[in-house]
Amino acid sequence: MRASLIAGLIALAPGLAASDGLGTGAYDQGLLIGYDPANGVVSGYYDASRGESPGFSCIFYLQGRLAAGSARIVTYFPAEPTSDRIVGTLAATNAKSVRIILPRDHGGCANLQSFADKDAPAEFALDSPRSWIAVRVVKADRAYFYPHAGAPAPNRAYMVRGDGFGVVARAAGWVEADFEGPDRSTWGWVKETDLFPAP
Repeated sequence: MRASLIAGLIALAPGLAASDGLGTGAYDQGLLIGYDPANGVVSGYYDASRGESPGFSCIFYLQGRLAAGSARIVTYFPAEPTSDRIVGTLAATNAKSVRIILPRDHGGCANLQSFADKDAPAEFALDSPRSWIAVRVVKADRAYFYPHAGAPAPNRAYMVRGDGFGVVARAAGWVEADFEGPDRSTWGWVKETDLFPAP
């Protein structure tokens, strides 16, 4: 009975305390975080912008291996994984907040959210806890949702290039996606070929 009670409590709070106090899901200010307990890898995506043409944007993918609530992370723009790589740290300050510190900012970030200010580190609060094992980014102009892996026809819903989302499960050539849109969440399977490669 005690085991079933614990399982029920975990089900009621998906994404919280995934490992070492790290919560997974959508954080405020455009940060997404996932964690895979099978390999200890934490991944994430930060995407924020302000203004229009030219405006400012701060976009980067992050990945590292979590240990004792923190990770040494590598950050880069998803379309250019070998350039502008910055190594920093991600730390869970509690089950509902994280801190990211980089030695320098990616282009545009200083105008929106500096990650290189040691006196005022970038902190984020968990807005929507989810059980995500990874975070991925769309490469195709449109990445359609399918009802199941290998389905012959897609649903009408889709994501666009640059959209980040949480991964719930994987199958050969497919990932089960949980997309947190501005108005609602969309759930389904997407083709691996529509995504930027996983590091």
